[in-house]
Amino acid sequence: MMHLAETAAVQRHPGTLRASLIATGVVLAAFMDAVASTALSIGRIDMLGDTYATLDELAMIDVVFIAAKLTAFLVAPLLVTAARPTACLRAGVVALLLASATLTLSVDLTWICICRIVQGLAGGTVLVAGQTLLFFRFPHRHQPVVQAVFAVGAVMAPTTVTPALQGWLVDHLTWEWIFLSIIPLGIVSLLLLAADGDRTFWRKTRFPAVEILLLGIGAALLTYVLLQGSRFNWFDDTDITFLAATGVTAAGLLAVWETRFRSEGSLLAISPLGNPDFRFGLLVSFVAGSALSGSAYLIPAFALNVLDFTATGAGVLLLPSGAMLALGLLLSGFVIQRTGIRPITLAPFGILLFAGAMWLLSASTSGSGSPDLTLALLLRGFGLGLLFVALTLVTLQRLAANALPFGIGLFNFGKQVGGLTGTALLQTYIDHQNAHNRTILASHLVNGDPAVDQRLRAAANALANSVDSTAATKTALPLLQRALEKQAATISFDEAFFALVLLFAVAAPCLIVAKQLLGRQAAPQN
Repeated sequence: MMHLAETAAVQRHPGTLRASLIATGVVLAAFMDAVASTALSIGRIDMLGDTYATLDELAMIDVVFIAAKLTAFLVAPLLVTAARPTACLRAGVVALLLASATLTLSVDLTWICICRIVQGLAGGTVLVAGQTLLFFRFPHRHQPVVQAVFAVGAVMAPTTVTPALQGWLVDHLTWEWIFLSIIPLGIVSLLLLAADGDRTFWRKTRFPAVEILLLGIGAALLTYVLLQGSRFNWFDDTDITFLAATGVTAAGLLAVWETRFRSEGSLLAISPLGNPDFRFGLLVSFVAGSALSGSAYLIPAFALNVLDFTATGAGVLLLPSGAMLALGLLLSGFVIQRTGIRPITLAPFGILLFAGAMWLLSASTSGSGSPDLTLALLLRGFGLGLLFVALTLVTLQRLAANALPFGIGLFNFGKQVGGLTGTALLQTYIDHQNAHNRTILASHLVNGDPAVDQRLRAAANALANSVDSTAATKTALPLLQRALEKQAATISFDEAFFALVLLFAVAAPCLIVAKQLLGRQAAPQN
């Protein structure tokens, strides 16, 4: 497996201009994946009307995309070992570009699902090959800033910039323009990546078909369960129970196959799990992915469902957080590179800032506006910026060249699974708390209660100017019920924001203990 070491040595230190062009091309490729990944978060309703799909059918478009991307995270390293990272990156960009362009040609659900599968496979390949290329093309001392720049496209864009872009496109054009916007990004990315030259390598590599099949089945079934479980009340539904059991079985068989029958043709042909820093970083990536994706789901959902923001308004709401996230990424990379401090030093500050932001958001009301949320969103963005650069460097920087692509793939896999799990749990928590809070509030909505009677009279008097008194009296009660629903939803979202505070309050001590245990395991080996 000397191929990757040789590839890493080729043009390890390109000139400043070439290096800048390559890095920009990689970031644009990551931005393409960000647009494709978040396309349905804003454009879902418009697509639902044009395709005449049911909610279950539309959910499959997300399921196949995420399952394909999870599969690609673990298969793409094999491609990188067979061909140089640049070739894999270019192939991924071309595939993502073509799939995005052709997806808009038809509203047939089968066709859209096929295109989304290609987008998922291409997106996973782009992230693994792109990050591997940056590690190979830039010296070790420049990696903090380089990885911070890459995270602007891979971490910041899908959680802040792309929702705002897509909200504007949906409000002013159509959902197809979300995918069409990927085309110019892909063309520019390919032009910039031409700076890395045209040399190609190919090493004969055996792709483990059985393991890839188990991975695809497990990813598809468990993704469906995580995305749809809350809607069907999880294991109260026999189909969800069966799919979950089958998915876990496939994942278990894959794990057994990898640990018991390892060979050069395994998915993890060179396993990074022997490195204690990587094992710790992989564990943290799951928690960090939950926090990032969970908060990225909660904030726009709160703005849309409670604060009555438009799609554009909900997207723009995250832009200040995105600006601070980019600042946190770049500043932490610069500080680590210039001072030489250990990257892990910045992680606690990132966690504290993020937890503080969620605590502030947990005090939101149904009358909150953008100014009320700004401080919390700024703290969230800066905290996540500090956390993700530190986490990336701690996890990946000490891996050998041959193990690096496999480490990057597994690291991204952990973040994606953590994000899916965190979002699914928060959706379930909000649904449960919404029903609970509605029941408690409704118990006070009874005739004869002085406060209720006063509120009804006030509502009836306000309506009396536009309708007759009888109609005003009848309309007052539904208005009060709608106010109750909104208040119940507000309380539920506040509790969900506070749940993210508790996540880190519980996870942080556990991660510290895990770090100590992994360090003790590594000591005898040293």
